[in-house]
Amino acid sequence: MTYLPFSADWLAGGVRGLPRLSAWAWPRRSWRLSPVRLGSVRLVSAALLLVMGLGSMAQAARLDDELLARDKTHQMPDLRPYPAGNQRKVAFFELMIPLVVAENQRIAEQRDWLLAMRKRAGDGGRDYSEREQERLNGLCDQANLPCDVTREDIGVSWTRLLLRIDTLPLDMVLVQAIEESGWGTSGHARDANNLFGMRCFSRGCGIGPPGREYRRFESLEAGIAAYFDNLNSQRSYAELRELRGRLRNAGQPVRAEDLIPTLSAYSTRGNAYFTTLYDLLRWNRGLMRTVRERLAANGALS
Repeated sequence: MTYLPFSADWLAGGVRGLPRLSAWAWPRRSWRLSPVRLGSVRLVSAALLLVMGLGSMAQAARLDDELLARDKTHQMPDLRPYPAGNQRKVAFFELMIPLVVAENQRIAEQRDWLLAMRKRAGDGGRDYSEREQERLNGLCDQANLPCDVTREDIGVSWTRLLLRIDTLPLDMVLVQAIEESGWGTSGHARDANNLFGMRCFSRGCGIGPPGREYRRFESLEAGIAAYFDNLNSQRSYAELRELRGRLRNAGQPVRAEDLIPTLSAYSTRGNAYFTTLYDLLRWNRGLMRTVRERLAANGALS
């Protein structure tokens, strides 16, 4: 196992107006990770940065199986040694942005494949192969839809399926992770890779008081994927999916500001919860953009 410092380019340049982070600033114990090949995705950055290598549409047919079979070894590091403020924020964004971008890319590949299959069906070219039927059934399971795929039909409307296989705004995902995990410092973030406050209700299902435990995930990737699945498939977030679909159909951007008011089922705090998320967006959007641009310039998000 090897320690993973921050990338040399990042350390050399830093973020304007922010303190530079030492190459060994992370708690060493939390970063005993080795490079992991993720099918078409390979961890090569020294700061948990995922470099996305995307193939052709033919390769996309195999992408899901490769990604789902990947070795999920990334655990939440302890960010508490960083003082609250810019150092902890930069560390949090450096960790989370590549992982959320990778999950969005995985879903975007799934959606592109579905759109291509829908077009083929509309052109009279159904006759789905066994491999295509298998993948369609898997995506229906992911979307929590009761499909019955055959060689001639998918057993559900393409519109319903595509509403549930779609990406989420990066900044909305980040501000929810900030609010639900206290910038990654909460117990359920550190001990259960659960940055989104997701609960389970059977005894022993996670960590915390019996009956209201926080779900435990084997990795950060698994926790992020579960959050996406929650918003993309559960009945409580149908309004979010419908609004996102209308914006897509109208050729308009899907923004965090638009979707936040559809998250009423996520918290019992009502409008106060929305206000908190809007405030986090306003206070941190500039830094999110700066860190993301820096990561992209270093080849971490290509």
